[in-house]
Amino acid sequence: MDITAAAVTLGKISFPEELDANRHKQLSESLYSIGLEIIESRVNQLVEGIKQCVRDYLVLRQDDQQYKLSSYVSNKLAYDFGYLSDVFSKMEGITVERYFMLQRLEKVKELLDYDQLSLSEIAFEVGFSSVHHLSTQFKKITGTTPTQYKQLAIKERQCLDLIGA
Repeated sequence: MDITAAAVTLGKISFPEELDANRHKQLSESLYSIGLEIIESRVNQLVEGIKQCVRDYLVLRQDDQQYKLSSYVSNKLAYDFGYLSDVFSKMEGITVERYFMLQRLEKVKELLDYDQLSLSEIAFEVGFSSVHHLSTQFKKITGTTPTQYKQLAIKERQCLDLIGA
């Protein structure tokens, strides 16, 4: 794109001079086409940080989840969770807790598609207290039970980065 960068570090790029609106748009579209995006405001950075914390929390083993999600996010980002929750809700239109649940259920769908674990093992792996709790939440959000989902010919899954969008 013939754009000169002053400095490039992991997750950050600086330009010697500000890009005009047209070049900025082109760069944004080009990055988006390969799965990246420009995050400019502090609020957007916080929202992305919250999303990353939620994804990180989800992959922790259940016995490693010594803190509640709210404490985990708050500690990682060094902000009061009430503030983070308000910012997230205003920007994304859903609560952090709902976003977390949607992430969990996409993970459940993925594990159901792999067909390597029992429903009990999936419930434990994704941090549900029981199969019943998993099934209730799954049906509430997807409209089908995990067993019904498993039998569907066409499975509806979302890219984890697009959940809540």
